[in-house]
Amino acid sequence: MRRRTTVAAATAAALSAALAVTALTVPAAVAGQSDSDSTFVNIGVNHDLDYTVGVEATKKRVFSISATVSDPSGVKSVSFELWHGAEDRTKVDGSMSGSAQCHTINELTSYCEALVTADPNVNLRGNALAGLWYMAPVAVDGAGNVTRGEGAYFAVVKRQTYLSQTVVTPDPVKKGANITVKAQATVASWEQKKNAPLIGHQVLLQYRKGTSGPFVTLKKLKTDRNGWATSTVKATADGSYRYDFAGTSLTTTTASWTDYVDVK
Repeated sequence: MRRRTTVAAATAAALSAALAVTALTVPAAVAGQSDSDSTFVNIGVNHDLDYTVGVEATKKRVFSISATVSDPSGVKSVSFELWHGAEDRTKVDGSMSGSAQCHTINELTSYCEALVTADPNVNLRGNALAGLWYMAPVAVDGAGNVTRGEGAYFAVVKRQTYLSQTVVTPDPVKKGANITVKAQATVASWEQKKNAPLIGHQVLLQYRKGTSGPFVTLKKLKTDRNGWATSTVKATADGSYRYDFAGTSLTTTTASWTDYVDVK
């Protein structure tokens, strides 16, 4: 058995900025060259364009990782390994993995997809594990050779974020009078095994006139020490209010349920 490692040309800095999983660029394999590396293209995480996985405070999150894998000797098996911390795998502080099921496209190429479990009770016990995770696809070809693809693969595991139902008071209200708009932001704490207040993060107060159409941002404000966003605005016409949170590199995006206000 021969072990092989492929290294991507793209820089880690550029990929970290993109927070994306990218395909590995390697020379095309030559027919009959049995000792060529397996190649991995069309890497996908969670079937999402942003390659992000949101995980709640206590529940397991099963997500998929897929790739199209080719080898001159055919593809026998594929697995995916993920780790958090330093790119140097001797200094990792978290890991997860999954074995893929492969479907043959032709004698040299297979589509392979694995299910990986992110679990706050097992491999996500600390909030510090949120963020960028390195990933390596590992292929065994028909001759038993192993290729480990490292260097250009990433996934993003985030703490799930929530905004409560927006509450507007008073309702109904006279036109031109002040109304108070409130909602609470919370975020999954893998350490505390519960949702905790999302403190000091910017949220957008948004308004939609009537019952349809786009929301317009009225204010930007930060949540307080209990995660509450509270703002006062003048009532101008019937419509709905909500708060929106854009998320961060560690937390998911979310928006609150709207509250419709009747303006007299």
